[in-house]
Amino acid sequence: MRHSLAFALVLFAAPLAAQSAVHTVAPGMTKTQVVNTLGQPATARTVSDYTYLFYINSCGKRCGMNDLVVLHGDSVVDAIFRSPNRRYSGTSSSPAPISPEAARKQSPSAPSKPVQMKPGPANDTRPSIPLNSPAVKPASTKPGS
Repeated sequence: MRHSLAFALVLFAAPLAAQSAVHTVAPGMTKTQVVNTLGQPATARTVSDYTYLFYINSCGKRCGMNDLVVLHGDSVVDAIFRSPNRRYSGTSSSPAPISPEAARKQSPSAPSKPVQMKPGPANDTRPSIPLNSPAVKPASTKPGS
């Protein structure tokens, strides 16, 4: 009886231990190496020479984003991880997350009265709609014209 209970615990604990292991992505890894390390991404997008691999994390709504690995060609150039069991050994382009309490301490107190903003000068030199549009003759309705 004890052996079967111990076997059952090992059987169920092994997948949980695998999930809690830290998986590290390093600069220069190929897409195949990333997939072997992290598994298949939830979504992948390619734009020009860049591939973006998105991985579901445990704080999607709270963090506001999925975990992300960026490849240029077939080489990792950046990664942003919010999941506690994923690490990037390079320098991520994302700043480290801070707690709400730290954010409140860093933000200046709200002014007592609203600040009036004045619009600046227009930043376009040419209007997008011509002021004097050229006259266009209607197409002929006669056959053969």
